Amino acid sequence: MTDSNIILGAGLTGIGCARHLPDSVIYEAREHPGGHVYSHSQGGYHFDEGAHICHATDPDWLDQLYRNAGDVVNMKQSRVGYYWHGHWGTYPVQNHLRDLPVELRIQALKEIVHAHVDRDEAIPASYADWCRSQYGELLTERFYREYTEKYWRMDMEDMDVDWLSGRLLPSQLDRILHGAIAPMEEKQSVFATFHYPARGGFFAFFEPFYRDVDIRQGKRMVSVDPAGRKVTFADGESAGYRNLISTIPLNDLVRAMPDSPDAIRKDAESLRHTQMIGVNLVVRKPALTPYHWFYVYDRDIDVSRVKVLSNVIPDSMNGHVTILQTEIFRRDDEAYDVERLKAKAVSDLSELLSFDPETDLQSVDHVIASHAYTIPTLGRQASVDRIHGWLADQGIYSAGLYGRWKYIWSNQAYEDGKKTALALKGE
Repeated sequence: MTDSNIILGAGLTGIGCARHLPDSVIYEAREHPGGHVYSHSQGGYHFDEGAHICHATDPDWLDQLYRNAGDVVNMKQSRVGYYWHGHWGTYPVQNHLRDLPVELRIQALKEIVHAHVDRDEAIPASYADWCRSQYGELLTERFYREYTEKYWRMDMEDMDVDWLSGRLLPSQLDRILHGAIAPMEEKQSVFATFHYPARGGFFAFFEPFYRDVDIRQGKRMVSVDPAGRKVTFADGESAGYRNLISTIPLNDLVRAMPDSPDAIRKDAESLRHTQMIGVNLVVRKPALTPYHWFYVYDRDIDVSRVKVLSNVIPDSMNGHVTILQTEIFRRDDEAYDVERLKAKAVSDLSELLSFDPETDLQSVDHVIASHAYTIPTLGRQASVDRIHGWLADQGIYSAGLYGRWKYIWSNQAYEDGKKTALALKGE
């Protein structure tokens, strides 16, 4: 037995908890802290685990991040595009229908108007139903379904709608009509403005949080004994705890508890997530695209999203290269060949952006996130609630994106850890 509070996972939720909970120790499976906000140095540049930006509006949080990073780019108007079967357009597609071929533009606009007229107030049964009620059949089937199958690796009919808040906004007919006729500055998107460190990658916003915190790295948890209040790690070491706060994937936590009931184990095994293979390219040609990031809808192109780092922080670059951070997704139960995906990403992007992969490519590397996004499958929340109830009976607290199995922003992840710590202290 020990007086320590053990926190599993050194992501933002873990550090948010540790900074507000005395006598706490973080155990982190990887050899570095930061979780998904960690930035990897490759070829003289910092690449993130995903297309991270900060679009928070809380002034206290932003003030802290600015002080942490020291030098920050505040982009007042994001430039976001998409590629779809040979066409480039402004994202989101429904607000910029004028970018589509005229026959598709007319059909999409008719369907959107009818969807607004016919819409009822019932909660959609699935993400597919939600999209049809907002955008009509054409955009749902030819854009949103294509992208869902690439990004989420799921059928739209098998996905819930509780993840949409703050990510996809309900359609607004006046903006759609405007965007079908004339160019329009994109203000509806939650990413219309954003902040990003000028140097050091996204992790520069958070690195100072980890100073003076007791973090044990390279400590992968393999078992939890709630009766004995003990955690055992892959290297054979064990540690007792007073309180256990877990920010690791909920299903991994349940798997590490051999006495968990069959029903709870079944709930845990039903939870799905994606893996991300980030292919990072440095191309010896400047300004290959005007966008800060863009989406690729085509099914035969593995890359789903591309952040153009040289456009996000242009003043920190030498002006002679285009730096592309791409994302490819696979579901947790899908196998993949990293080298094949890298080669295909280079080939596909060279065609999309018109560069020669033989002479123009300065470097190509990759980052793998074994756990990228939790997939909002139907029935997921009921399973999570049952698991949380059982964990609470064991005196275990689960928090954060993977602890709650629900997507949250970086500021929300940190705040969730802080709230957990305050609750433990009775504040």
